[in-house]
Amino acid sequence: MKIELISVGSELVCGQIRDLNAPFVALKLTELGFNIVNHTISSDNSIQLKYSLQTASERAELIIMTGGLGPTNDDITREVVADFCNVALVSDQKTVDHVENLIGSIHNQKFVNSGKQAKVPEGGIIIHNTTGTAQGFLVKISQVSIICLPGVHTEMVRMFEDWVVPYILRESGERKKRYTRVFSTFGMPESILDEKVNRLVKPDKYVSYSTLVNNSTVLIRVTLCDRDEINAGSILDNIENEICRELGVSVFSTHEDTLENVISNIFKENTLTLAVAESCTGGLVSNLLTNVQGSSAYFLGGIVSYNNKVKERQLNVSEKLIKEFGVISAEIAKAMASGVRERLQADIGLSVTGIAGPTGIDIGVDQKRPVGLVYIATAINDDLECKEYRFFGSRADIKNHAANTALNTLRLSLSGKTAKQ
Repeated sequence: MKIELISVGSELVCGQIRDLNAPFVALKLTELGFNIVNHTISSDNSIQLKYSLQTASERAELIIMTGGLGPTNDDITREVVADFCNVALVSDQKTVDHVENLIGSIHNQKFVNSGKQAKVPEGGIIIHNTTGTAQGFLVKISQVSIICLPGVHTEMVRMFEDWVVPYILRESGERKKRYTRVFSTFGMPESILDEKVNRLVKPDKYVSYSTLVNNSTVLIRVTLCDRDEINAGSILDNIENEICRELGVSVFSTHEDTLENVISNIFKENTLTLAVAESCTGGLVSNLLTNVQGSSAYFLGGIVSYNNKVKERQLNVSEKLIKEFGVISAEIAKAMASGVRERLQADIGLSVTGIAGPTGIDIGVDQKRPVGLVYIATAINDDLECKEYRFFGSRADIKNHAANTALNTLRLSLSGKTAKQ
């Protein structure tokens, strides 16, 4: 079954809000083994929307539309679909009662113009919305089925999972399921990863892979089409072994874990504690660590030492050291890591200092320090290590890269390994 998605809303076209519905539907249906042939975003314009329906009906057997089912004048999906199918809109009394009762209970107001939300194209099947007023529907024209769902994401998700998925599974018959495995990597450029993976995974009609850069990490998604789940699992296990052997410590998860989740597991398993000192990242490292539930078991706290006086008073970094080497230096990063470890009585100290931009810093010691220069240090027992990095992009980009790289540096330090170059 070929499926096409149409997201309706001028706010989506102009970029005012991000479409959450189509990515959700596409991912779920792809995992179930269905073929998404295209995704269109259409404005709230009847001519453009009808054109989108016409072109979609020439490519797909099923069209899933989200949005445009509200009570206002610019919510035109039901009217355009009815016109496209050359049928009238009709009301369902049970749906009218549901809409009236819901509006009355929430807003304590009488039923006004939301009657249009209880209408569906004649001959269509109503997809009941138990948590909202916009009812969905299924209508058929020729060999094409059209399913319309509301644009409110939470309502759409429930209707999709409760009604749409069972319907599609009933109508589709036997199909090849898709099995996926995602490898989360850090520290190796996407182009090099692609070159290495391409030697191991030869794409054909059964297996494929894709890479995606996501907030400093690179995800490798391997997809296998097979009806036999046991056979698919065995094939993916072999692919996993080969990829992990080739990429080494660049792979930090095969279960879609984040770096902070991986670090959380390492600290908990080894009953270690952590303290963080940050400068250019302004608390981002601590923020990432505390995104994980239960992080208080190992993360004792962080000190954002943005000002030199805070470095001196809170982290015991000497003024003489700052004058000798400059605040953006390996020596200061080490002193920060050691200082926060001692200050908070942690097993491990982690520090970040650098220049996020937009201009560099003339430290008066030697040459000007460039934008994107970052030092990340760890203090484990009496062992102090520091690495120098050069990041590019906007101020926000550099801060994000530095924060995520700090977590990865910590991961590698704890594992006692260094990434392949």
